[in-house]
Amino acid sequence: MSGAVVWTRHCPPSWPVWARNWASTPGSLTLRLVRLNMGFKVEPVVQGKVLIKHGPGSSSRNATGQMMRQRLVRLHVNNAPVVLAQTLVEIDGPVNDWHFWRGLGTRSLGTVLFSDPQVKRGELYFARLPLNQAWVQRVLPAVLKAEMNRLGTSRVWYARCARFSRKPNRTPLWVMEVFLPQLENYL
Repeated sequence: MSGAVVWTRHCPPSWPVWARNWASTPGSLTLRLVRLNMGFKVEPVVQGKVLIKHGPGSSSRNATGQMMRQRLVRLHVNNAPVVLAQTLVEIDGPVNDWHFWRGLGTRSLGTVLFSDPQVKRGELYFARLPLNQAWVQRVLPAVLKAEMNRLGTSRVWYARCARFSRKPNRTPLWVMEVFLPQLENYL
């Protein structure tokens, strides 16, 4: 699998049942993971600024690079990572409504977003990502990285992405979640 990642508005029926089930979760993925009652936790890995060549919602034809705030986390169930997540916010957005950004720590972003009635999640988009996605490789635990890289470049991650907003003409927040194969154990 090479080239640009293709995002679609519908979860492909060709995905394995477990991936479709988790990726199509309406509402908060965090709440669904918490409801498993198997020890949910958020492990922050990286938070800072990053240059995004082809930012969320941008066309690869006109993207020249944009500095954004980035947060990378691992979501754990039963002390094992099951979801990798990337959150992006424009640094120079019109008005930034995400004042809680720096104080999140080990709190779940989903808990914050879905508890605020002003926050609206846009449509979900779905994609199969090549294993070599830079941000995924950066957040992947070493043992899992070695195992996945051993599988070769024909393997993919199943992912979804959504745009969150609080008010019109404000800075959006983008969340991308990658579902690890271990989630199949929690259907």
